Amino acid sequence: MAPPSRATVALFFYAIGVLVLSCSPPARSQQPYGSEIADCGSKHNDTGLLGYFCGSGAPSCESYLTFHARSPFSDPASIAALLGADAASLAAANSASSPFAQGTKVLIPVRCSCTGAAAGGSYYQRNATYVARDGDTLFIIANNTFQGLSTCQAVEEQGLGGAAPTSLLAGQSVTVPLRCACPSASQAAAGVRFLVSYLVDELDTVDAVAARFGVDARSILEANQLKSDATIYPYTTLLIPVKSQPNISQLQSPPPPPPPPVASVPATKGKSHTGVYIGIGVAVPVVAVIASVVAALVLKARRRRASTDPTTAGGFADKDGKDMGKLPYGVTGDEVSVTISEAFSSLSDIKSSLKVYTYDELVTATDDFSTERRISGSVYRAAFNEDTAAVEIVDHDVSTEVEITRRMNHFNLVRLNGLCHHRGRWYLVSEYAEHGTLRDRLLAGATGAVAPLSWTQRVQVALDVAEGLRYLHGYARPPYVHMDVRSGSILLDTAFRAKIRNFGGARVIRGGDDGDQGDARELFTMTSTIAGARGYMAPEYLEHGVVSPKADVYSFGVVLLELFTGKDVDQLEEDGGGDPLAGLNALGVDRKNDEEHHGDDGAALKRLEEFVDPAMAAGSCPLDAVVMMVRLIERCVQRNAGARPGMGEVAQYLLKLSDISGDSWQSSSEYRHSSVSEATSEQLAR
Repeated sequence: MAPPSRATVALFFYAIGVLVLSCSPPARSQQPYGSEIADCGSKHNDTGLLGYFCGSGAPSCESYLTFHARSPFSDPASIAALLGADAASLAAANSASSPFAQGTKVLIPVRCSCTGAAAGGSYYQRNATYVARDGDTLFIIANNTFQGLSTCQAVEEQGLGGAAPTSLLAGQSVTVPLRCACPSASQAAAGVRFLVSYLVDELDTVDAVAARFGVDARSILEANQLKSDATIYPYTTLLIPVKSQPNISQLQSPPPPPPPPVASVPATKGKSHTGVYIGIGVAVPVVAVIASVVAALVLKARRRRASTDPTTAGGFADKDGKDMGKLPYGVTGDEVSVTISEAFSSLSDIKSSLKVYTYDELVTATDDFSTERRISGSVYRAAFNEDTAAVEIVDHDVSTEVEITRRMNHFNLVRLNGLCHHRGRWYLVSEYAEHGTLRDRLLAGATGAVAPLSWTQRVQVALDVAEGLRYLHGYARPPYVHMDVRSGSILLDTAFRAKIRNFGGARVIRGGDDGDQGDARELFTMTSTIAGARGYMAPEYLEHGVVSPKADVYSFGVVLLELFTGKDVDQLEEDGGGDPLAGLNALGVDRKNDEEHHGDDGAALKRLEEFVDPAMAAGSCPLDAVVMMVRLIERCVQRNAGARPGMGEVAQYLLKLSDISGDSWQSSSEYRHSSVSEATSEQLAR
């Protein structure tokens, strides 16, 4: 017997939804949770199936979708093409460049916008364009191809050029509005920065999804107008309000359990539901029969396995008979042992330089990976006797990162202490940074949650990062290009000294060095795999796949821009109309002195004052040094890679800049470009 289609299964879950929702109408709140996905004959605009309502949120924002990698959409390029997303950003968000394993849930960063008024109101959406194939209907497109990221009602609302929704022509272009939303004013005030349009899986619950993302379940209920005892259904989206960028590790799920029991569907009124109930009448017995057959086959296989290997009667065991717990169907204990062996063989002498922890040790040190110990994403604070460390859970190959970090010995690079491999996952144990990432610290300082970094601290952070990259480029053996320099990859320790982390995308440099400056010289190499964080990638790498140390210099320039404006790259892009460098380009600090710049209210001084972090401008901040910093940033983010300085030159420049003393910002009453140029030249000549 052939398995039921996704459309049939969706009809089955819709039947359950009708039964539950008919008993308890939802209470209104921010965005309604609509489950009538199969009722294409009715718009259901009051339950949000045409899209999430614009309301009090921003007109546009960065948001995230989730999607299951399934052929033919199983790699970053094909998924991005289907959903109208950026392939490089998608690959970076998922730390992947090659095809995903079938069924992997993928994180999709997109720009979400409020559309013009439609029937029933204005809606947030991200439009994708799809070319129909033979046999496609709106329901198949929305629920099968786009997996519930849109609805048949929303697609039909876009207009089909007179074609019937049940008889699309092959080759017909269809606009598919993807379900996304921006935080409401109240959510933004509470610190919510993103809304994730999460595709609900079988047997998902609000509490389980909340735990996965590390958020309060009540915030999810409120965001989706759900009651505390509400049921959520597959092929629907659930808005998850998060205060920081979501992490791919939050989407990891255990193997699905057996199908849920089939519920009967009560009769309801409505002339447009007849076809739906016929589909349900066919789907329910089909699903029940298939479930019975699958259950019988699984039971038979288990009994056969138990009769030949008594050590696995209650689960799985390794070669020594030690219980390994339950593993996915089709994976034996021997296969897991081989996987672990292969993983460690790729790190030849790992035990001589790193501590190999047992999983039980990590469980004890992190209080069983409790939410109280979660730092962010999949990183937890661990206590080993008197020492504090960070434990990161990683689901991809870590051999490159481990090989690099275990060989490095530099104050400004995060030290890797040890690791653990348990059931297909890596656990990396590294030094703990009390003040978290630079990005989070800047954002917290801007909101007043913590004291903002002083001018002196910011210069020191910049110098620390420059020294770390200088070591990587010119003194490590072999030398490397980091390729993921961003404010989220920089940690701050107790004394606010910076340390670079995330070496998984690093590339070996083939070439020499420039001796005293430690600037690696390298013939540019090419790659067809583009991965990194949006806004930080150098133009030559993003457009042509050129890899060189100058790509790190460009990314470092963007970090400097964040450091001295107090804004993250997302905010810089938003302020600059999509260009994070727009504010920098508007300064014009290198233009010759003219009448415009004379006096306390000179235009250049105003531009500069608006450019830097207000908290820094209000404090003891040497104006001459700020102008020098702006000039350094301009050099680092030159479009021409050859015009950028090396990291050795950058480090020397910052070291001299840190020695500059001068009047505070407020006392710089007579500002001239000429006088600034003279002052900075004199300081650098020392």
